[in-house]
Amino acid sequence: MAKIYKNSIFKGTLILTIAGIGARILGFYNRIFLNQLIGERELGLYQMILPIYMVMFSFACQGIQTALTRQIARIPSGDIAKKKTLLRMALAISIPTAVLLAVITFFCSDAISLHVLHSIECGRSLKILSFAFPFVCIEGCMVGYFMGESNSGITAVSQLAEQLAKIIGVYLLATFLIHTRPQAYLAVYGIVIGEITASIFLILYYKLRTRNTHVHAIPVHSSRPLLRELLKDGIPLTTNRLSLTMLQSIESILIPHMLNLYYSNGDAALILYGTLSGLVLPCIMFPTTFTTSLAMTLLPAISAQYESRNLSALSRIIKKSLIVCLTIGLISSVYLLLFGKWTGSVILSSELAGELLFQFALLCPFIYLSSSLASIMNGIGKAAKNMLHSILCSGIRIAGILLLVPHIGLKGYMWGMMISYLIQTTMMAVSIYRSLSSPSSADS
Repeated sequence: MAKIYKNSIFKGTLILTIAGIGARILGFYNRIFLNQLIGERELGLYQMILPIYMVMFSFACQGIQTALTRQIARIPSGDIAKKKTLLRMALAISIPTAVLLAVITFFCSDAISLHVLHSIECGRSLKILSFAFPFVCIEGCMVGYFMGESNSGITAVSQLAEQLAKIIGVYLLATFLIHTRPQAYLAVYGIVIGEITASIFLILYYKLRTRNTHVHAIPVHSSRPLLRELLKDGIPLTTNRLSLTMLQSIESILIPHMLNLYYSNGDAALILYGTLSGLVLPCIMFPTTFTTSLAMTLLPAISAQYESRNLSALSRIIKKSLIVCLTIGLISSVYLLLFGKWTGSVILSSELAGELLFQFALLCPFIYLSSSLASIMNGIGKAAKNMLHSILCSGIRIAGILLLVPHIGLKGYMWGMMISYLIQTTMMAVSIYRSLSSPSSADS
C-alpha cells in the first residue's frame, strides 16, 4: 500500500511539475516581455487590477470549483450521468454570477479605479478585464471536473495553452493592431485571450472524451440531492476563499498607495510596485511549481493514511515532503544571495529587480514550506484552522504595509512578510505535531 501511494505521489507530482514548469516559464517570459513592451510603470498599473480579478474569481467560482472536485472524486468512475449533472450545475451557478460581476465591473470601472485602486488610469483595463470573468468560471469548473477525475494532465496542458495564447495574442496586438504607445490595458487583452483559449480547449477535450457516452441528464427531482451536496461544500468554501482573497487583495492594493506616501512620487511608487509584483515575486515563487505540485498530490495520500491511523507511514510522508521543500528553499535563498543581482540585470533586464531579489532572498524557505504544511493541514482535517492561520498572517502583512512601508519603504513589506511566514509555518507545524501526537483529538 505504501508503495502505491509513493508511486502515485511521484507520478502526480512529476506530471504537474513538468507542465507547471512549462507554464511558469511561459508566464515568466510573458512578464519579461510585458516589462520590455509597456515598461515598469505600466506593468505596475497592470498588477494593480489583478486583485479585482482574484476577488471576482473567488466569489463566482473558486469555492464551487473545489466543491465540484470533491463531489466528482466521490462518485464511482462509471456513473457518468451524475458527473455530467454536477458539472452542469456548477456551470449554471458560476456563469450567471460571473456575468453579473462582469456587468458591474464594466459600468463601475471608473468608480472602482478611483475609490478602490486609487488610480483612475486603471478604468480602461478593468473594462477589458470584465470580459474575461465568464470564461474564468468556465475554465474553473472544467478544471474542477477533471481534477475530480484525477486527470491532472489535461488541466496542466490547458495552463500551457493559456500562457501561449497570452503571449501570442499580446504580441500580435502590439505588432499589427495597436499603433499607439503600448499601455497597461494591452496586457489585459492577454488575460482575456488566455482565458477564452483555455476554456475552449477544455470544453473541446470534454466533448471528445464524452462523445461516445450517450447518457441522459438526471431528472430534476433526482438531481436535487447532488445540488444540495454541491452547495453544502461550495458555500463555506466560497466564504472562506473570498475572505482570504479579500485580505490578500487589500494587501496588494495598499502596497503602491503606501509606497506613494513614502516616496511622495506616484510614478516612482508604480515603478517599484510593478518591478516587485511583476518580476521579483514571480521569480521568487518560481520553485513553488514543484512544492505546489507536491502539495496537491500529497493531499489524498495524507488523508487516506490519517483516516486509517497509519501514523508511521504518515510521518514518513510528511518528513520527506518537508525536507524536500526546505532543501529547495535553502538552495533558492543561496542562489538569490549570490546571483540575485545578476539575475535581475541580465535575465530580467532590470537592476532594480536584482536589488529586490537580493533583499527578499531569505523568504524562500518559509514560502516553500508553507505550501507543503498547508496541504498536510488540509489532509488531516484542519482546513478551517489552516484558513484562520492564513487570515491572521495576511493581517500581519497588512499591518506591516500600513505601519512600516510609509516610514522605511519596501523593507517594511519585506519584514511584514518575514514575520507572517515565520508565524504561519510555526503555527502549522505545532498544529500538525499535536494532531499526530494525539490523533484521538484530531477532529476537535
